[in-house]
Amino acid sequence: MPTHIELEFSNEPFEECKESVIVSITDVHGRQQERVRLGVVDAESVYKKIEAKEPVTLDLRYVKDFSLKTYRETRSLGKDEVIELPDFSASWAYFDGIEPKDFSHSEFTGTVTSFANSLFGDGPLSFFTAKFNASMTDFSLSHFGAGAANFQYASFKSKTISFDQALFETGDIHFVNCDFGDSNISFREVNFGIGKVDFHYTRFGKGLITFDKSIFGGGEVSFKRVDFGDGKVDFKRTQFGDGEIDFSEADFRSGKVIFRSAAFGDGNITFQEAVSTSDFIFDNATFGNGSLSFFNASARMLSFKLCQFNNYVDLRVNEVEKLDLSDTIVRDIIDLMPTSKAPVLMKQMVFSGMRNLGNLYIDWERNEVLDLILSQEETSQRQKSDQFLVLKETYNATGRYSDEDRAYIWYKRYELKADLEYSLKHNPSSAIWAYPTAFFKWLLFDKIGLYATEPLRVLFSVSIIYTLFSLLYLVLPFVADTYIDTGGGEVLADMNAVSKAFYYSAITFLTIGYGEFYPVGIMRFFASVEGYVGVFLMGYFSVAFVRKVLR
Repeated sequence: MPTHIELEFSNEPFEECKESVIVSITDVHGRQQERVRLGVVDAESVYKKIEAKEPVTLDLRYVKDFSLKTYRETRSLGKDEVIELPDFSASWAYFDGIEPKDFSHSEFTGTVTSFANSLFGDGPLSFFTAKFNASMTDFSLSHFGAGAANFQYASFKSKTISFDQALFETGDIHFVNCDFGDSNISFREVNFGIGKVDFHYTRFGKGLITFDKSIFGGGEVSFKRVDFGDGKVDFKRTQFGDGEIDFSEADFRSGKVIFRSAAFGDGNITFQEAVSTSDFIFDNATFGNGSLSFFNASARMLSFKLCQFNNYVDLRVNEVEKLDLSDTIVRDIIDLMPTSKAPVLMKQMVFSGMRNLGNLYIDWERNEVLDLILSQEETSQRQKSDQFLVLKETYNATGRYSDEDRAYIWYKRYELKADLEYSLKHNPSSAIWAYPTAFFKWLLFDKIGLYATEPLRVLFSVSIIYTLFSLLYLVLPFVADTYIDTGGGEVLADMNAVSKAFYYSAITFLTIGYGEFYPVGIMRFFASVEGYVGVFLMGYFSVAFVRKVLR
């Protein structure tokens, strides 16, 4: 949030300083945030300490027009000569002036380098190629005015680096090609302002990296080709604003990457070709109207639990062991279709509880969808059933009817298992009828016709059942007092037993009923059953056939 700074100069001494200044900081609403008295020192007195290689202490000091460029010029030093600043401390210091505030080509050594609570006035600020070699580097609660802040090519060898709660106003921020080594680096609750934030080509090591609760004000944010090292990367609860967010080709190595509860604005977000051997966690993150891309990215796991996607999401990854889209809301397209550059290799995909108001582009065979769902260990039968239903609906909406049939079959299979499981759990005594009912549904709907998705399978089942009834009519007269009688006629009387059994079975199964033959004895019961089965199966075949034709 932009602030307003007022200065009240006074001849009143402060500590060893002959003059002082009262610095009042107010927010955009006029509310006073800070009011502090600082001693006034001139830049030349600071230069003399630097020249004498003495520790520089500027705590509670106001310094105008400080510039190492000026220091080099007044001492006839090379423009790129490194200036050592041992035990440099500028807590609650105010660096002011019209000229750029220049700390470039400096080397901070000693125990602590502190700019905590420091204020940098409006105008450019440069730490270009600065080396922070002290044990700790502290920029926490520092205030950077309007103007670019340049940390390009800076190297940080401190064990701990803190920019916690720092405030950048309106200028661009450059951490391009920085080297943070194995330091623990914290940008917790930093307000990066409305300018561009660029960490392009920066290198991190094994330390923890945190941007927890930081705010990017709407400018472009680039972490392109950043080497995040092996440490944990924490962006949870970060607000990214409406600017373009670029993590393309970033290497996260083995560190877990957390964007849990982060808020992304309306800018496009890209992780194209990003690489990690660990996990990306976006659970409960909010996404605006920008697109999200993980094209050709690699990771152990991508987790988007409880997220809402309002625009196109490109998940055509290179390789991910597990993709978790549980309880997400999809309002546009999620693209998982393999390409020559992005094969979308996955071992497991979970999307139970998904509310799909858009479309899920995923190929049943090339994505090996069945294996992705059946390999889920943590989901129930009902959750697997619901996932197949989501696929069935999205395949229908996109006209991929063969894939829809496959998804529908597995949806019904797991629905049957889930219903049986529910019945047995809530009423164990229901096993007496639950198992036979489930078996009957499995045999009739699944095995005979694959839930009316395969008319040829139904026709084949019809042929098998017709043949079984025919053989039954052939065998029954040898074991019981029953037979097929004829209504008359020499041709009918001369038919052999096999022909008679198969012919009678056909006119009974198809309910033609010429009246030429009629059953006697127990065969009447089986004839009644066959007539009912025939009507049902022919109707079943008609439904499956018409369904195929209409598609």
